[in-house]
This record gives sequence, C-alpha cells and structure tokens, in this order.
Amino acid sequence: MPGLSVADGTPRDCSSNRCGSQADTSIIRDSEIEKGKVGPLGRTEGNGAVNATTMIQSFMSGAAAPTNDGAADATGVEDDIDQSQLRDGRRSKQTRGLGSFLSGLFGGGQDNSGAGNKTETAAETNVAATAGKGAASGLPTCADDGSITMTFRQINQDGAGPMEAAVDGTSGGTDPAAFQPAEVTQDVPGIGFGGLSLATNTDFPVTVQMPAGMTCDATVGGASNVCVVRVRNGAAAGPFGGSAAFTQSAAARKRAIQYRLKKRAAENRRRHLLEGR
Repeated sequence: MPGLSVADGTPRDCSSNRCGSQADTSIIRDSEIEKGKVGPLGRTEGNGAVNATTMIQSFMSGAAAPTNDGAADATGVEDDIDQSQLRDGRRSKQTRGLGSFLSGLFGGGQDNSGAGNKTETAAETNVAATAGKGAASGLPTCADDGSITMTFRQINQDGAGPMEAAVDGTSGGTDPAAFQPAEVTQDVPGIGFGGLSLATNTDFPVTVQMPAGMTCDATVGGASNVCVVRVRNGAAAGPFGGSAAFTQSAAARKRAIQYRLKKRAAENRRRHLLEGR
C-alpha cells in the first residue's frame, strides 16, 4: 500500500523543487499541529493536509485519490543546504538517516538488508496501480513481533535522518495525543544530524517497532483495526517524513493484550503492597 501522502503524477526522475518531485513529501511540524493548521500527519505542498481516510479508501475500494502534475506542481525555491555539513558528515561515516517520504508499507517478513536502491521513473503510478486491492488483501499487516517494515524514498539531500517514529492505534491519524513514541529498529544512511546525506532518489527500508501493549483499534476509510505509523526527520526546512496505515497480525494483537494484562496485574500488586503499609 502506498504511503498516505503519495500522489500519482509526482516525478521520480529528478530531485529539485522546481521539477515537482517534492510535491508529495510530508512536512510535519509540531508548531503547525499545535496551532491546528494541520493534523498530526502534516501536509504536502501539492495537496495540503494529509488525510489517512483518503488513501485508505483508495486502497480498499478504488476511490479517487489526489494527484500531482509534474513541474506544474513545483513547490518553489530550493532548500538551503549547507554543503560543508554534507562534506563533513560524509567524512564522519555516521550511519543514521531517513528518506524524505514514505512510499509504501509492506508489513512483516520483508528484506531487512538496509541497502538503498536508487531508482528513477518518470512519475509515480503506484496509487492507481494498487487502488481497490485492499478489498481482497486487507491492509498491510505487521509482523508477529509487532514490527512494521516500510520503504522510504529519499528525494534530495535534506531527506535523510536521524528520524523519530510514532504510532497511533485509536484515532486513524487524526488526534495528536493518540500517537505514542515508537522505536526505529532499522534506519537508512545519513550523516547523523540535520536530516542531511548525499543520497538522492533512493529507496531505503525502514522498520518501526510498535509500542508495547498497543493494539490497532481505529476504523478508517472502510477498514477496521487500523494503526497509523508516522516518521519524520530533523531537517531545518522540515521536518520531512511520511505516514502509512496498517493492521496487526493475530499473534501481534494477542501479544499486545497479554502485555497489558501482565502490566495491569503488576500495577495491582504494587498498589496492594502500598495500601498494606
């Protein structure tokens, strides 16, 4: 399933704002979320606020999704990237990073090699190609250990990391308070600060571990038991990132519920001990 901001027609063979390649990159700023300008999934320059319902409906039932029109949807001037930082970072050989938008979510059991794959095609087509397929397949499903593996596409030099992740199990990506911090267990190369690296137009695998005890309980766009994962970097012009929808395997859900029960029992024992003093 495509990421929740991905838009067909966005160029994938260039890396500048002027060519329109960044029109479906999510910009996820706390200041804009806190002021109510956007929801917790941020916005794109091409289509505005990111709405999980729109993309889930497209995947589940074939409903129409927003598109972009190449250079006609160019997003303005280029980001101001300090080239000396890139050179210094390359020499430091640090290895944490991120892609600039989430191009797809696979669920569990995917390749975890971590190697990037540089690809260039004329324009994005994956939204239309996968429209309606969820009716038979359902949403992507996390692995039984609660991990979610995604593909990030780094478009230009400030689409790298390090990055942070969060997962929402209840609101379908609409309530900022529903997002819980999540561990990134597989990242992609970067210089280690400022969202910078030398890569362009490269796809990287990213894996996020669901918070312990979380279950996927939202109903969104014709799908039930939905979670939404969000990732973003620390770029000065951003933060840039993306989001995707998924559900849990039966084993992962059982494991989360067992964790909750054990935690609740431990808390009850501790409370009883305190009351007995």
